[in-house]
Amino acid sequence: MIPIVVVLAIPMGILKARRAQKSRLLFTGEEQALLAKAQRAINMENNGLLTPDRDLLEVARCIEDARCDYQIIKSRERFDASFAEFLIPKIQACHVMDWGNVVSYFELSRFLSSQSHCEPPGVQDLVRALQNYIAGYKDENGFYPKNVMLDHNVHMMFAHAGIYRNGSGYFGETQIIPVANIEGGVTWKAVDPAPASKKFDDFDDDIPF
Repeated sequence: MIPIVVVLAIPMGILKARRAQKSRLLFTGEEQALLAKAQRAINMENNGLLTPDRDLLEVARCIEDARCDYQIIKSRERFDASFAEFLIPKIQACHVMDWGNVVSYFELSRFLSSQSHCEPPGVQDLVRALQNYIAGYKDENGFYPKNVMLDHNVHMMFAHAGIYRNGSGYFGETQIIPVANIEGGVTWKAVDPAPASKKFDDFDDDIPF
């Protein structure tokens, strides 16, 4: 029986070695470095030691989810695309404010072909402009606007892009109110209620009660 066990053990060892080698070859060295960076960002968030940039964390989670999906697909069927080719379209679908920071941190430029670009969609320019408007309002008035009317079409663009997702915090405590037609034809307009101390200022003191 001993010789038989030895003979059977040799092929099993070879199979295990081949499986390990195949696993290592699933990701290139650059892809493994990318996965390591994503995992570090996720670990920082989970450990609560340091909160990473919101954009970086979203892309890190996207990378980790893509890794799991890619490994499952590769284990079940023939799939010739590299992990980078599988990943980049998923990253481009992320809702990111500062693509430059994301591309720099994860060194994504090495994975992008000349036909592939991580450019922020037009909605991000609108988000930044509205954020600047809210910040400018605070500079002028000393406090952030409680409510801002927003053109309905722009509101729909924001909703479709996931700007209002829970915890996004793009506009702080300011509430966004979609409006079909804003007076003056502007895209957004602050509509704070008058402070309580001034509510009766508009009344004529000579009017008897």
